[in-house]
Amino acid sequence: MPWSSKLPAALDALVVAFQGWPRIGGDKVIVKDGPSTSQTTGMEVVSVGWTGGDDENGAESTLLTEGLSGQVDREQFTIRCVIAVLRGSDDMASARKRAYELFSEAGAAIAADRRLGGAVMRAMISSHSLDQAQTQQGAQASVMFDVSCDAYSGT
Repeated sequence: MPWSSKLPAALDALVVAFQGWPRIGGDKVIVKDGPSTSQTTGMEVVSVGWTGGDDENGAESTLLTEGLSGQVDREQFTIRCVIAVLRGSDDMASARKRAYELFSEAGAAIAADRRLGGAVMRAMISSHSLDQAQTQQGAQASVMFDVSCDAYSGT
């Protein structure tokens, strides 16, 4: 079996999971697959594999040997995501509350299928952080979170 990383399949599966989750996917919340050149803007965005920072990786992977064969066939990786909520007012509490509501839904979407459609053995949210700002468009709350995955390499 030729070696291949499961990271691309996991990224695709996360995008599909979030787009298909009833309280995330839809007209109100935009789900983005990595950075985009699209001029589409929204008040609520979930981005997979990109947090908006220029100095951050969208994902990182570590390869491990499994068993006595000495072959690299285990992969553990982290996919970075962000949920950003913008309000048309300076109501930070409202922006923060909505960002964490969407964060909870993202966690529920992953928990509903920890194998991400078979792309990985296990996926889970492993950490998160909050960033808040007052912008010209109003209060913005962003929850950056890591999805940690464990997989076997292969086809």
